[in-house]
Amino acid sequence: MKEEKQKIGEVRKKEIREAAKACFLNKGFQNTTMEDVITEIGMSRGGVYHHYSSTTEMLKDLMLDGNEYRNTLINEYLANNKDKDKNQQMADILVSKALAETDLMKLYSHLLQAKNYNQDLEILYQELKNHTTKELALVASQLGIMNDIFSDGFLVNYINGLILGSEVLSARKSFDSHKKYIKETILNYIIDLEIK
Repeated sequence: MKEEKQKIGEVRKKEIREAAKACFLNKGFQNTTMEDVITEIGMSRGGVYHHYSSTTEMLKDLMLDGNEYRNTLINEYLANNKDKDKNQQMADILVSKALAETDLMKLYSHLLQAKNYNQDLEILYQELKNHTTKELALVASQLGIMNDIFSDGFLVNYINGLILGSEVLSARKSFDSHKKYIKETILNYIIDLEIK
């Protein structure tokens, strides 16, 4: 009985997140209120507040959903590319992440833009950055890359710059057509760290 209730609760939370995602994409995160999400989902106010007390909590869970999805893609990639050089694999993974075209990536770019004006979002960004960096560092370690390629923040900032450029400057098509140069930059950076 308790397990069934938990499953139902998770389904409800997912439905709320999907409604929130629609609102965020339509109105922007900063302009979306809890009332907007309640209206979008058609659930009672108490039902929504039972699961989430703020839109920031919803955004956090959406970003964690995105990380989970990305981890699935990384695992599939690794399983299918065992014959590739470790540095090539890591560069492929990072380029794929940077140039992913998903609703959650659009939301992430909203977060990157809004965090400078909202302390809660800055805290959320730092938390997500630490979480994602640890996960990617683990992948690098599993590949046999011994140096901490994320320690100085370059790769995180480079990837975030590409995400913002793709979403805000509509540069995705340009980035996609010049993907090899982006990959070369990442690859050269990783190799240079290994030489040091």
